[in-house]
Amino acid sequence: SRLLSSGQRAIIANLVAALAGKNLRFHAKLTHMGQRTTREKLRSYLSAEARRQGSAEFDIPFDRQELADYLAVERSALSAELGRMRREGVLETRRSHSHLLQQR
Repeated sequence: SRLLSSGQRAIIANLVAALAGKNLRFHAKLTHMGQRTTREKLRSYLSAEARRQGSAEFDIPFDRQELADYLAVERSALSAELGRMRREGVLETRRSHSHLLQQR
């Protein structure tokens, strides 16, 4: 059997890493989307993003429509829930920057 060159090994390692990352992102998305309500989906996503970035203050890579699409909810429902969460003192947002004030 023929041995792999270092270039071939690097390509395989990169492909495996890319597939593993994609699988982790897909699993996270399924976890968020598996929640019943818009609020639960939003809390799940925002909490995971805070953990991923290591801070209660973080930036998300989506605008509102993209986040609604990602979580499979209507943009108006997402916006309404974000407004409720701000009024309840759970969350502060400014564009794509969020700050979770209360974590359960």
